[in-house]
Amino acid sequence: MHTLITKKENKQALKNFRQRLDEIASAKDYLEWGFPNGERADYLTYTIPTYLGGIQIGVPKSWESRIPHLIRFSKEIGPPSPDVELNIPVEHNRKVSGLYVKSDNEIWLCSRGAFTAFRGSIPKEVTFSFFKKWLHQIDDNGKEVDVIPVCSLSSSTIADDLAIFVKSVQELKELYKTYQITKIQKAKTNSRRSQWVTGTEYEGTKSTGNKGSTEYEYLHGPLCNQLLTYLELSVANHKDVFVTKNNHLDVALVEKNSDKAVIIFEVKTSALPSNQIYTAVGQLLYYRSLYGKSDSELFLVLPANCKSATTEQFIQGLGIKILYGESGLFHDDAGREYIPSV
Repeated sequence: MHTLITKKENKQALKNFRQRLDEIASAKDYLEWGFPNGERADYLTYTIPTYLGGIQIGVPKSWESRIPHLIRFSKEIGPPSPDVELNIPVEHNRKVSGLYVKSDNEIWLCSRGAFTAFRGSIPKEVTFSFFKKWLHQIDDNGKEVDVIPVCSLSSSTIADDLAIFVKSVQELKELYKTYQITKIQKAKTNSRRSQWVTGTEYEGTKSTGNKGSTEYEYLHGPLCNQLLTYLELSVANHKDVFVTKNNHLDVALVEKNSDKAVIIFEVKTSALPSNQIYTAVGQLLYYRSLYGKSDSELFLVLPANCKSATTEQFIQGLGIKILYGESGLFHDDAGREYIPSV
């Protein structure tokens, strides 16, 4: 994976992004956007439906050195103001917040993790800790750096992917604004539940190349977030369990009395043939011995477009169950909505 460097490459990527917005937008018009410094400007704005609600994306035709990508959840009152602003440099510039990245035949819209909150810029280490499950390392014009993938321009779920990213940035800003992110970073290691906050156990490797099956790696972080939210809603009325994760375990349902994971979920973004699936088996079995009980349920979670009879037969033959996720919903191999057995 590498950053698009030249003006020609970024111009083509921006053209492709606009084409995708044209395809998925329910409306588009010139709207006046407002900014915190009091400035206002008219930009062509796309209104796009997502499972989290409508979003609006403003993309100016051209700026001198960068092209703003302004994204926000639709609101009824006042001129649009961005919830997230990703600026794409016309040519390579690490000081600018956004970038386009090429991975095999895909182009990803990504962020370098530069966000502002009411107290100024959020420290990059705080942002990257919050987005840990999203991060991918790329070749950034000769330097290895981590970036946050927002979406693939060819993704069938690009609208939902954009919305999930904006929602996640809003959550980060709220945590930082209310000082909760600081509390999370400084959680005591001997706390009863600290293993679900700061665990640093075996994770295996997350391949970034194509190993014979289509991989959707930009979906790993978003799919983890969707699963976490879905489960929190599913067990909201259950007082005996809570939904959590740690730095390496994607998502788990934990029994409060024992502090043991009774259901463990590992998110991957490729079906067989793929090293991701073989790695998932080792991770799930290891995590059960480390965090769970002998009878803890194990789930492999994949994007819906990774549905594979071969993967299902292999995984289920090992006593591991499988779920498919898309647009915030999760179902089993037969298409039934998943309801946790707690």
